[in-house]
Amino acid sequence: MNNQVLLDVSNLSIDLRGNRLIDGVTFQLHKEEVFCLVGESGSGKSITSRAIMGLLDKRKWGISGSVHLEGKQSNLIELAEKKWQTIRSKEMALIYQNPSQALHPFFKIRSQMTQMLKSKGVKDKEEINNRIMQQLHEMNFADPYQIANSYPCQLSGGMNQRVMIAMALLERPRLLIADEATTGLDTINQQLIIKQLLELKKRYSMSILFITHDLRLVSQIADHVVVMERGKIVESGPLAAVKNAPKSSYTKELWER
Repeated sequence: MNNQVLLDVSNLSIDLRGNRLIDGVTFQLHKEEVFCLVGESGSGKSITSRAIMGLLDKRKWGISGSVHLEGKQSNLIELAEKKWQTIRSKEMALIYQNPSQALHPFFKIRSQMTQMLKSKGVKDKEEINNRIMQQLHEMNFADPYQIANSYPCQLSGGMNQRVMIAMALLERPRLLIADEATTGLDTINQQLIIKQLLELKKRYSMSILFITHDLRLVSQIADHVVVMERGKIVESGPLAAVKNAPKSSYTKELWER
């Protein structure tokens, strides 16, 4: 792990219809770190990740505080959508729990990956094909060509999850946000995806913000852990400290379940 800060979140608060859902969330994520944001459903993990990625509609959500990415002077939560188009995928990427949120059911995988690359300015057909095949190969698909020419409905849940990760990594982002990315998969597929994510993190010198309620996975992958409860951070620290000597009663309960 690198000691340089990649993502700096300071006093992030989020309101919806007068209700405060996220209250003063502050943390720093370092380069080449696996940072786990942990909590039960409704604790505010996913909303926090979407605010970081600029995915909350400012006409509905009240957002204050700051989010800074290394090398970017602007506060990300204040950026217009047009500016975000130069950051998403290239600097930060998000993978969802459910592939249906990212994969269109009526288009083949190749078409969807091609469109993503074209939207980022890649025009050469040979380069596009090579990058698609390489990325699917790096997700350990035995036959990338067959996967590329399949519709999502022709692939298993685990395969679609790996395709979604491949798409997110096409632009080699510095930060990958994985929001409950293994929830709903069987144990074998969970372990396969975790192993691949850790391998790709090392290969690309990438950081991962891993959002989960599964403390078993946290124990396997985390460098640093932040625990959220009802929109607030109740504990933060290296994995060993948060696991072996938790200060919050809520954190203790999570580990004991």
